[in-house]
Amino acid sequence: MKVAIIDDEVHCVEGLVLHLKSKFPEAEIVYKGTKPEDALLALPKARPDLVFLDVEMPGMNGFELLDQLPKDAFDVIFTTAYSQYAAQAFKAKAVNYLLKPIDDSEFETAVLQWKEEREQKKNLSSERINDLLTYMKREGILKNKIAVPVSDGYEFIETNEILYCQSQNNYTLLFTVDNRKLVLSKTLLEFEKLLDKYFFIRIHKSYLINPNYMKKYYRNDGGYLVMQDGKSIPVSKSKKDLITNLFDAITNTA
Repeated sequence: MKVAIIDDEVHCVEGLVLHLKSKFPEAEIVYKGTKPEDALLALPKARPDLVFLDVEMPGMNGFELLDQLPKDAFDVIFTTAYSQYAAQAFKAKAVNYLLKPIDDSEFETAVLQWKEEREQKKNLSSERINDLLTYMKREGILKNKIAVPVSDGYEFIETNEILYCQSQNNYTLLFTVDNRKLVLSKTLLEFEKLLDKYFFIRIHKSYLINPNYMKKYYRNDGGYLVMQDGKSIPVSKSKKDLITNLFDAITNTA
């Protein structure tokens, strides 16, 4: 079995390594790290079968990390030090977890249970995790947060803080509700794929918008939107009906 370990505390990572070597020497550790932003890039390449994932980490917690990765790529055993509420949520959704400090016998039981389900081809983990993430969002526990690459590393931004994104060659300019402009080392197409599930709309070849911050739509001069910060953004012909329908929907539900 191929295993990955993500925890912001080095001693916790090494502790899990020792547990694995003691109880499951056949395990291959394909990734271990303390920074969730690094794990975001590394896990798809490492392709683990099982990930031990810390819940509480700075910048991006374990739930937020999972929310940005394919849900059927690997199974997860969460590790948590003190989050009683999270533990209750894990139990409710039948998602496996270990409380820190991790007990040797509980560790062995959790892995054996995972191996048994895997051998019986019970591919329920991804479905359970999806249910858990949906539950956490509905209860307001999990924010919709993404990691965006900036010049000196990553910045974590809640999607509801993004006004719009603008293409600039192979880079993207990201504008936020607090009047910041970030230069990001990803193309607009990459951000369109990343933000699609958060209902962002590509209204022009150079612009991706958060429809929550549309202020006014002008049909003349080819058609353009005015955003909350006063920015005028052109609307492609193919998107005009979509924008009109959006404003109609907002008007009818107001």
